[in-house]
Amino acid sequence: MEPTEIFGKDYEVFSETDPYNPSNTVSGFLCHKSTELYGALLITAVNGRAITPQLVMATPKIHYPFDSRDDGTRNYHFPRAKTIQVYEKLDGTNVLAYFYVDHNGIKNFTFKTRLRPFIGNSRFGEFLNMWNEIAQPYFPHMRRLMEWANCNLSFELYGSRNPHLVIYKEPIAFALLFGVTNEAKIIPPLSTLRQSPHRGDYPDCPLLKTIDKDYVWNYETTQKELEARLVSLEDGKYAGLEGTVWYLQTEDNHWIQFKCKPETIETIHFSAGAGGLSRNIVLATTWNSLENTDAPTVELVKKLLTEEFSPETVNAKTDLIASCVEFVVTESAFRKEVLDCYKAIGKNVLLEKTAVMRDMGQHFPRNKMGKVYSIIANQ
Repeated sequence: MEPTEIFGKDYEVFSETDPYNPSNTVSGFLCHKSTELYGALLITAVNGRAITPQLVMATPKIHYPFDSRDDGTRNYHFPRAKTIQVYEKLDGTNVLAYFYVDHNGIKNFTFKTRLRPFIGNSRFGEFLNMWNEIAQPYFPHMRRLMEWANCNLSFELYGSRNPHLVIYKEPIAFALLFGVTNEAKIIPPLSTLRQSPHRGDYPDCPLLKTIDKDYVWNYETTQKELEARLVSLEDGKYAGLEGTVWYLQTEDNHWIQFKCKPETIETIHFSAGAGGLSRNIVLATTWNSLENTDAPTVELVKKLLTEEFSPETVNAKTDLIASCVEFVVTESAFRKEVLDCYKAIGKNVLLEKTAVMRDMGQHFPRNKMGKVYSIIANQ
């Protein structure tokens, strides 16, 4: 099995140590195609020894349920469905739990982010540490559930300590999004996964409502409700919901995912596709790139953007991309500097706020102290 047979040309080669099985160096190919194969792995060797190639399906790209006509109206393409489950779309780092079998026939349990074979820490984000901190007590439940349901599990790691487009009150949290089989079948969290006797008590992605008719009316009503709750903040961020994910159970019992976003965020997306690549969408992509690298660059962000938008559109905004990369790197470095300083002080801001801020004030200018406190409080 060759990677081109499955991924075409949209893949990269990897060889990395598994942080959950540190004696294993795993090699293979990672897919960048913006389909159900997005982030999928084709594992071909463990510790330099070839194995039967293993395809690991990851968290797929989710698309809108309509095409835009030339006159600006929408051509919806909802299939007939038995039911539709509408869940909140969380905005954080996607973490996939999966298995791979090594050359000794041992089944290894591990985790990956969207465009990495394994979750890890980076200079600007301690994704591995945050994941272990919040989710490690549930690892045995996850493993048993995966074996029972014969699927991988897709989670979202989110919160104010893991900043993205939407700002959350929780410092760090996680939720189960869905299961995905290696045949690319989606399993919603409140279907067979919730019914499993091996299911732990970790949270599911919030179910907002179910729908069994008037799909288009409900979709557009949901979009208006999301827009009404959306609050624009500084630096291109928002409070509210990033959107919703719709799970449609077709008449032959397959589940299909669609996304529904507030008009403001949807407009950002579509104006970008039409050539008006905005600062907000570039910022969001740049923040997301921190999951994949210690050093985000213009070229990396352009590569991520071209998964959704034409190369011509992306190249025309090189200066904007460069300014966004500089902003995110500067903000991330400042946040790291603040947290390193806070840890060195060795006091708890919840117990000794005045003393902590007095000590921090020796290292940061007065006009930055409000921001310094917010970073510490979120941590």
